[in-house]
Amino acid sequence: MSSDTGIKNIKADLLVIGAGPAGLTAALYGARAGQKTVVLEGRASSRLDIGYELENYPGFISITSKELLNKFREHARHFGAEIIKSDVIEMSLATEPKYVSTTDFFIEARVVILATGKPMPKERLIPGEESLVGMGVSYCATCDGPLYRGITVAGVGNSDEAAEDVLALHQMGCRVLWISGERKDWKASESLLDEVREKNIPIYPRAVVKEITGNQKVEKIVIEKEGKKEEIDVAGVFIFRDIPTAPMFTRAGITLDHRQCVTTDRTQKTSLEGVFVAGDVTCGGMQVVSAAGEGCVAALEAVKYLRKK
Repeated sequence: MSSDTGIKNIKADLLVIGAGPAGLTAALYGARAGQKTVVLEGRASSRLDIGYELENYPGFISITSKELLNKFREHARHFGAEIIKSDVIEMSLATEPKYVSTTDFFIEARVVILATGKPMPKERLIPGEESLVGMGVSYCATCDGPLYRGITVAGVGNSDEAAEDVLALHQMGCRVLWISGERKDWKASESLLDEVREKNIPIYPRAVVKEITGNQKVEKIVIEKEGKKEEIDVAGVFIFRDIPTAPMFTRAGITLDHRQCVTTDRTQKTSLEGVFVAGDVTCGGMQVVSAAGEGCVAALEAVKYLRKK
């Protein structure tokens, strides 16, 4: 049924917002349990759509992220989950039922699972960054770091997350350089800075990456410090930015922590009844397998919640 404005109305038992590993696993479990399940996939690509090699997903020695994501989609659809592509513009999650408005749909759902993931940067501010995503530019150290063992890479950012990921890259065997990024002052804690120094990881404080260059793959970065530019040969650039959770979560009454991650417990519940959460939006394991596991738990709890209604 459609409204006079062309917006389509949809009713669902379970609405999953997000179509990455967490969301699609949740959809698979929800649909298999006999609940009318709708998956809302944003127009922005999932991180798995970038197309990198995965060597740590159980059951596959090696599989591309795109191939694995397609298997997730096929599996969820096999059990009857409906996947629709549209961007959320407003949510009313404290009500019964829940209501979600998108650019194309008005969705009424009895229960909602948030699985939006950690969003990719909408504005890639470094020239050359967007064209080299997946060809040396990465936003996930644990995903892509093992591909650069023994190879020089740059970590860009100045938060605790950036420091931890720089240390992770070093532990994986990368020759990593740490560049503070676009902000003037360091945000990483002194203890993490000391740990980076102890590992003899080169640090470029208050340096700005002005350009990422390469022909079909990352070859160099151009940095600027105190008005002077310098070219550095690197094969990869790992960019760590603070990306705030959509203000819609706050407006909808979802509780976020100091990192702007959705707070939850072991049952994947949020601060709102009938709303669950799974995957990178919780800032948990930040791995495909952990996201899928959280999606499973969230769906099992959601189905249990529906059974009691």
